[in-house]
Amino acid sequence: MNDDSSQPNKTPPPSDVRVYPIPRAGISEILGLLEVLDDRSGKEKVYALSRDLNYDFGALLLIIKAAEMLEFVYTPGTDVVLKALGKKMIETEMNAKKRLLLGQLHKLSLFSFLRERLLVREEKRMSKNEMLELLAEILPKESPEQVFETVLNWGRWAEFLGYSQDDDYVYLDHG
Repeated sequence: MNDDSSQPNKTPPPSDVRVYPIPRAGISEILGLLEVLDDRSGKEKVYALSRDLNYDFGALLLIIKAAEMLEFVYTPGTDVVLKALGKKMIETEMNAKKRLLLGQLHKLSLFSFLRERLLVREEKRMSKNEMLELLAEILPKESPEQVFETVLNWGRWAEFLGYSQDDDYVYLDHG
């Protein structure tokens, strides 16, 4: 029997962690969707949005799914419906928007996992390459670069994560 007890404080291997991917969509795109829905009395058909906005249907579905994961919309049938939280997100001032998004990120397994991994590090940071390797391990079917870009977009917007381009590392901001 293989005993790893000789390595104290060993974190569980990433394969033992249940982390779910997030759609490739920017926060500005999600906010734009919420604004459009608000302008349309809070509800619209997905295909009508794609047609009226002249937006690629697949890309629009990713934005809708991201907004749904963040609990800003729900999608009964072929409709996209603005939730109260989504309306609050577009009506509140910028710092409140950031706090609201931060609260929603804490509910997503990927951000919780990354937060835990950063918290155990002395300087609360890791190199971009380390994060790419970690993302490749926990989400093997996803493109690590694309997930990294989306995580960074959402995380920086909410002041959850920061990124030093000079040193190429990601760090826990408020997190």
